[in-house]
Amino acid sequence: MAAVRRLTRDEHLNTHFATTWPTYDLEPKTRALLGYAKLLTETPLLVDDAAIQALRTAGWDEPGIYEATALIALFNFSARLEAAAGLPPDQIPSDAPVLGALPTV
Repeated sequence: MAAVRRLTRDEHLNTHFATTWPTYDLEPKTRALLGYAKLLTETPLLVDDAAIQALRTAGWDEPGIYEATALIALFNFSARLEAAAGLPPDQIPSDAPVLGALPTV
């Protein structure tokens, strides 16, 4: 959520933004990215040349599209892993063995 707050410059956004973003007054570049994220998340088999061209038309360059795709894929992966493990979203277990993933206390 923090990344979306920075992108939209709206510090008051909450998790409802994930479903209500189409009703917001967003810059075309932001709207295109969120539409792409929705498409890649919900129906990845529908991502085609036209979807990528829509990002280009909105002002995204190739490195930006690649980075966005990688980040969206990573977040989708982690969300599915959390769901499969029965974890609440965005909560790292306190006994996680990866030092970089330990919550700060």
